[in-house]
Amino acid sequence: MRPSVLLALAVTACTPPQPAFAPPANDTPQACESRKQSVVSLLASLPERGLGAEFRTELPESTLGSAPGTGPVLEVSEQALALDGEALDTTAWAARAQALPAASTLYVAAAADVTIHTLRAALAPLPSALTPKLLVRVASPGTLANEPGTPPRAQAIAARLLTVHDPAARKSLADEGYAEFTNCSELTTAVGSVPAATSRRRWPALRAALGPALSRCACSSFDAGALRALVTAEQRAGTATLGVLPLSFVRDQRCEASMGLRSVKRLLEQIERFDADYAGRYADDTLRFEQVVTNERLLVEFCDALPGETLAALERARATLYLRTPGNAECQAWSFAPLSPGAPLGTLRRVKGGPPLAFHYAQASEEISVFGPATDEPKSLPTDTRDWACRVNYKLVGIERDFVQLEAGRWFFTESSCRAADDGAAPGGCAATLSAVAP
Repeated sequence: MRPSVLLALAVTACTPPQPAFAPPANDTPQACESRKQSVVSLLASLPERGLGAEFRTELPESTLGSAPGTGPVLEVSEQALALDGEALDTTAWAARAQALPAASTLYVAAAADVTIHTLRAALAPLPSALTPKLLVRVASPGTLANEPGTPPRAQAIAARLLTVHDPAARKSLADEGYAEFTNCSELTTAVGSVPAATSRRRWPALRAALGPALSRCACSSFDAGALRALVTAEQRAGTATLGVLPLSFVRDQRCEASMGLRSVKRLLEQIERFDADYAGRYADDTLRFEQVVTNERLLVEFCDALPGETLAALERARATLYLRTPGNAECQAWSFAPLSPGAPLGTLRRVKGGPPLAFHYAQASEEISVFGPATDEPKSLPTDTRDWACRVNYKLVGIERDFVQLEAGRWFFTESSCRAADDGAAPGGCAATLSAVAP
């Protein structure tokens, strides 16, 4: 081989590999800076935290689910609760729940065998304006939108970042992508300094490191389309196999009566059938899952308990109801105490809003009889046969999210909904008259 050929080969071997991008031909400073600003703006617009895809709870699988956003994750099993990986008892969770921003989203990672009763208990402390969504593993992994001009190789790396769950493997893949699509040392040094970690911890650190580094990089030193894809994938890392379904509907009291002992897995199977049946009635191929599976439709489909069934479930749970009394804006709290577990007979005691007072009750399918007052000395029972000083039959004529509708008046599930009602919500009859307390 001639010396000139050997020299050419040696020079070639020592030449560093070219980056996978090059500034466009005849590029202008304005266009270059515009591309850089698009990356800076995207970074600023992305949430400060990632969803986090590493759970101790094994999520149930579903054929349905839209892409999740960003927010705290509550893990729920029959025995434990954890918020963003931190184990909490019910008291600690109640305090943390009340501190969550009201107009926000809480993602719920519930084990497949969790009952709706347990799920409802976990959601009970949440502010009413907060939106819970159920996380599931979906059969069809999500993808990133393919922006025009994004190199296929960068798109492929970004797509893999969405599915890789191992933190070390994910960092290695991301570092490979950044190194391939930039020759700005400040940028590669910044991303290399962020250690492998769960996506919930890595993304805030990476976001903080990328901002200053990008400002020091020349606009011609990186491929803007590639960085946009990589940065977006980093924020959503590991979430491609996650989907979310509406969950607010289970907070309705009727769901406890209709399906309190149903498992999350069983409910998901039924939602999938409902989606298939509902969508099958329409010839419109563009009908999307989000248009079919809504909280409103799921509430009607699965939480169809009658007023009597809902009230019976409250009695079994020894729940507290709230009611107005004539001429008083304050609400009284009354708690059920069944004669025996599951019995339709028991005692209704005032626990807030006035001096101690109690009545017995006997419930039928469409009405509840309230009689008394009950006495402790001598102890009276709802099975006693006597002429009670007061007896009133309340017909159960309807039910809404916040109350049981009586023929005259309402019994409320929460004190806040009771306080928001007017005087017309006060039940009538002798029981209400004896319960009245001077304002």
